[in-house]
Amino acid sequence: MRKSLSAGIVMMGLIAPWPGGAAEPADPLALYGPFATYDILRNGEIVGEHRIDFDRRDDQLWVESRSDIEVPFLFMTAYDFTYRATSVWDGGDLLKLEAVTDDDGVRTEIVAERQAGNLLITGPDGQNLTDPLFSVSEHWSESFIETTRQLNTITGEVNRISVTPLSTAFIPTSTGITQANRYRLSGDLSLETWYDTEGRWLGMRFAARDNSTIEYRCRTCAADVAKRP
Repeated sequence: MRKSLSAGIVMMGLIAPWPGGAAEPADPLALYGPFATYDILRNGEIVGEHRIDFDRRDDQLWVESRSDIEVPFLFMTAYDFTYRATSVWDGGDLLKLEAVTDDDGVRTEIVAERQAGNLLITGPDGQNLTDPLFSVSEHWSESFIETTRQLNTITGEVNRISVTPLSTAFIPTSTGITQANRYRLSGDLSLETWYDTEGRWLGMRFAARDNSTIEYRCRTCAADVAKRP
């Protein structure tokens, strides 16, 4: 089981996903409220949670995200994954990102900082100074699908993808069935991701290396989110 899920998990990242310098997408606090949560399912059974917290501090957007996955086998844990990340945004510009992953005992750290209009990315393979004109591998903003390059916040690499719109579908959420726009990502990443008609991320599905099906399903991200206590 070890490493069997990580091929898909790296797709999610945990950071707000619009290209540096691009027009700022819809305000996530207006879309989701202060947070959004997703159940993580493996072959239809819940094995973890993905949560994104949004906050405004001095006109900057702070995004704190985490994922926890634990796959049981008999009376043991067959696979364990944790992810913690914080990013700071000014409009559409990423100012700083810090992400820490523990992938079944293998720990990686990524730091990205804006320097004179570029991004200095420090990861397992060293440092890389690059332009910021790519998205970051998270999904809460529909602009995630608008670029062909994405910063992988586990490996520190810039992945190349292509996006194909699919037909609309009805996706199950904790509040009922919701109409969704669907997109297929291929290239360095391979998955299907879904958004409602207002641009909220409803979830995604992909195949893990062990041929199991991993699905992220909205638990608290629907239109009535602002009414939550």
